[in-house]
Amino acid sequence: MQIRTILMLVSITLSLTGCLSYDLSKRCVQQGNLLSSNRIARLKIGMSKNDVAILMGTSLISPMFNNERWDYAYTWRDGGKPLKIRNLSLYFSQDRLVRIEKMP
Repeated sequence: MQIRTILMLVSITLSLTGCLSYDLSKRCVQQGNLLSSNRIARLKIGMSKNDVAILMGTSLISPMFNNERWDYAYTWRDGGKPLKIRNLSLYFSQDRLVRIEKMP
């Protein structure tokens, strides 16, 4: 009876230490709008807000104070590599795209 209890405790301990060894910081993590170079290249001055929303999706950073500026943010972490951050600001006037600002 004692041997069975010891074996059970050893197996539970070993299985729990296996769970603890999984490093979550090594996972790929994406957040925000995917800002692919292909989509950004397809943006053209003069596009309507609706066309931009179809192409890029709606901005996750909601334009609370200024509906004439849409901000897109994207972060990517691939395991232990440095964090990649991309930002894009789109400016509108009279529901037409007038300026594109890319920040690396």
